[in-house]
Amino acid sequence: MKSDIKKLQIISAAKLCFAQYGYDKTTLDDIGKRMGLNKSSLYYYFKNKEEIFTAVVLEEADKIVDGLQTEMESKVSPEEKIQFYMKKRLGYYKKVLSLHQLSAESLRQIQPGFHQLYNDILLREIAFIQKQILAIDDNIPESQAKKIAELIIISADGIKHDEILYNNPDIFKEPDYLKIESSIEFLISLILNGVRANSKTSSFALN
Repeated sequence: MKSDIKKLQIISAAKLCFAQYGYDKTTLDDIGKRMGLNKSSLYYYFKNKEEIFTAVVLEEADKIVDGLQTEMESKVSPEEKIQFYMKKRLGYYKKVLSLHQLSAESLRQIQPGFHQLYNDILLREIAFIQKQILAIDDNIPESQAKKIAELIIISADGIKHDEILYNNPDIFKEPDYLKIESSIEFLISLILNGVRANSKTSSFALN
């Protein structure tokens, strides 16, 4: 459809603008000029700059998820695959913030709408980690494995957002990604140790 093609063209133009000027300094006029459109024409396709940025990130994230899951096939154990995936996932998040020069304040404004649109990718991520949980012990009920996968992703995102959005008072200072990575790695180890322990005793009882 023509509207879909136009949306992709806007996303492509916006990606260049965000990379050149940064998210905060990019205006709808900048994106429109690169497209040869006036600002009002953009509103036909997107509600605001936040929605355009979300579309840019989601397009990139979709490709990243596919690439990561392919790259992970070289890893041996399920835990190694999960740890690798979550580490790379954090690296992509860092790249997004850095490339688009996105401030913590802008991220706070974008986050609610982003989560709504991110749902399809999130479901794919959960399904992938669920598969690794079942590889640890295929006697684990699939519904339980899915809940464990959700717990890993939601908890990891909580650690990341807490540090980036709320524990970093200096908006010009890069968050401590090594601290975030270490905390997420420890969290995953704890969860998977619990999975293995429960598996041995056949005592899975998540509700």
